[in-house]
Amino acid sequence: MDALAVQLFASQGGNHTMNDTNVIRILVAEDNRVLADVLRFNLQRAGFEVTIANNGFVAIELLKQSDFQLLITDYQMPIVDGEELCKAVREQLHIERMPIIMCSAKGYEIDIERLKTHYRISRVILKPFSMREIVSLSQVLTASEFSNLSV
Repeated sequence: MDALAVQLFASQGGNHTMNDTNVIRILVAEDNRVLADVLRFNLQRAGFEVTIANNGFVAIELLKQSDFQLLITDYQMPIVDGEELCKAVREQLHIERMPIIMCSAKGYEIDIERLKTHYRISRVILKPFSMREIVSLSQVLTASEFSNLSV
């Protein structure tokens, strides 16, 4: 997928430019547009720059092009799901230190400990979740000098 196609599928928000080194950039991979917009709104209000990818494939392409300090991903998405995205982040893109928050409505169907151990996911949060919890966790994970922190 070329850069123009990625731009068509992903939308950026925030008041900061890409060159602003003081801005913490978060990539949200979420296929539910309403939830993605609510996440973007709340994270931007907290001062983060947020980019939305509507599936894991678009997220991988964006990660190849830009640096992000945090990935928030849904577990169940079309094309490339959250687990496949996390695998690509760690094993193909070799992004070792970026914390990952995974959100899922399938709490009883997924092996949370395996996901956390195998892909070094910082936290798995089950839906429905509090936006305050997501914002607070994002602040903690991005403030840490050691971003592979699990909380």
